[in-house]
Amino acid sequence: MSHAEPPLLLHSLATLSREILGSLDIVDPNRIVEIGSESGGFTAELEAWASCSDAIVVSVDPQPAPPTVELGQRSRHLEVVAAASPEGLEGLEPAQAYIVDGDHNYATVSAELAHALAGGDDALVILHDVAWPWARRDLYYAPERVMPEQRNEYSFRGGVKPGRTELGPDGFRGAGDFACAEREGGPRNGVLTAVEDFVGAHGGLRFIRIPCVFGVGFLFPEAASWADRLTAFLEPFKESPLLQTLEQNRIALFLRVLDLQDTIEAERARANRVITGLQDQIGALEAADARRLLAAIDPSSAEPS
Repeated sequence: MSHAEPPLLLHSLATLSREILGSLDIVDPNRIVEIGSESGGFTAELEAWASCSDAIVVSVDPQPAPPTVELGQRSRHLEVVAAASPEGLEGLEPAQAYIVDGDHNYATVSAELAHALAGGDDALVILHDVAWPWARRDLYYAPERVMPEQRNEYSFRGGVKPGRTELGPDGFRGAGDFACAEREGGPRNGVLTAVEDFVGAHGGLRFIRIPCVFGVGFLFPEAASWADRLTAFLEPFKESPLLQTLEQNRIALFLRVLDLQDTIEAERARANRVITGLQDQIGALEAADARRLLAAIDPSSAEPS
C-alpha cells in the first residue's frame, strides 16, 4: 500500500506552528486576522486552534484556495474575506492577533501594521518574511495595487541570491507569479525595513524575530499584560545563531535545487533543438527519396536539370 509523501514546506508558516500557536495560547485572542492564506494549510491549523478556544479567524486573501473557502463554509470559527490587503481590512472588527503573510513589500506591510496596532488595544502581530529574501527587498504579487510613488523599480524576470544586490537570471524568482524590487536595501524597501520603521515611529513596541523559514517576527506592545510571558516563551529562538546557520544551509540547498532545475531545463531545450534539427533533416531526406522514386517510376515527372 502506497502512502502520499508529506508536503515539502519550504516557506509555510505551518513549519513554526508550535511557536505561533503557543504564542496564541499566551495572548488568548478572541479574534485573529490572517492576511494571506496561500494554499490554506496553516489557515486550517488556525481554525482548529480557534475551534478549541472559541475564537474566530478571519482569513483575508484576494484569491482564497478552494479548501479554505470550503472550510469557511463548514466552520463557525472561520470567516473568509476574498479581498486584497490592506483594503480588505477596512471595516473588519479589531482583532487581538494578526498573522501578516500577504504581499511582502514595504508599503503594504506598513499599512497592515498601522491597521493592526492603530486601535490602542494590546494586539500581537506575527509577520512572515522578516529575513532573507524579503527583509530588505520588496516583493509585489500585484504591483498595480501599490501606488507608483510607494513602489520600487521592479522586475518579473529577475532572481535573487544571498549577497547579490542586483537581480540576476538565476536564483529564487517568481517566474511571472510575482515581481522583485530590482535592488536590495535602501529606504522603504522590504518587510523588515517596514517593521523597523514602524517601531521607530511608535514607542513602546517589542519585536522578536525567529530567523528561519524566511524569518518570522512577533511585534507587540511592551505594556501588554502577556508581554513578558510571550517574551520568555520566544526568547530561546530569538536571533538564534543555530537557526540562522540552519536557515543559510536550507536556502543554499534550495538554490542548488533551482540551479539543477535550470540546468535540466537548458539541457532539455538544447535536446529539443537537436531533435527539431534532425527531424528537419529527416524530412528533407525523405522528400528527396520520394522525388527520386517518383522520377524512376515516371521519368517525365523529374525536375528539369
